[in-house]
Amino acid sequence: MEKTILTAVIVAAASFVLQKTLNNFLYGFVIFLTRPFKKGDKVTIRQNGREIASGHVRRRGILHVHIKDYNRNVTIIPNSVLENCTIVNSDYKSGVNYINSVKVSFDSNLNKVKGIIHNAIMTHDLTENTEENTHLILKTDDNGVIVEYNVRTPDTNTSFDVCSDIVERVVTEIQDEEDIELV
Repeated sequence: MEKTILTAVIVAAASFVLQKTLNNFLYGFVIFLTRPFKKGDKVTIRQNGREIASGHVRRRGILHVHIKDYNRNVTIIPNSVLENCTIVNSDYKSGVNYINSVKVSFDSNLNKVKGIIHNAIMTHDLTENTEENTHLILKTDDNGVIVEYNVRTPDTNTSFDVCSDIVERVVTEIQDEEDIELV
């Protein structure tokens, strides 16, 4: 009787492990076929609206994807987890993406902040941003609200100047507002 129970437990555990491995393998195959990203692409992986990894794809394996962040940490994500994630690939098309952020106090007018950022990006002559690919992400920390935004430029030659122009415009316009406080 004990041997039967032990065998059942071992079979159940093995089935569980094999199921996870098979799911990772199958979704790895789906990633291979659909190619949402390739090695070297800059990606942000979100699950239920929460960022779980951001950086460059270092390895795309049959069971896992390795994302190296900007602090040189590597996040290893099982392929099956990616099935339920949003993948933002900043390198999917030609052009260069630059993500910047501004931090404001909790009591700042966030709609006005978002409007200032959006207008600065959309009215610059050298951005490739459109309504569809201009993203604003709100995060918080102990000191305030961080508003991240994406600036897309045609190439690396224009990226620095364009992004510098936009950062300068955003900061200047926010400083002119009474109901927004930079942190």
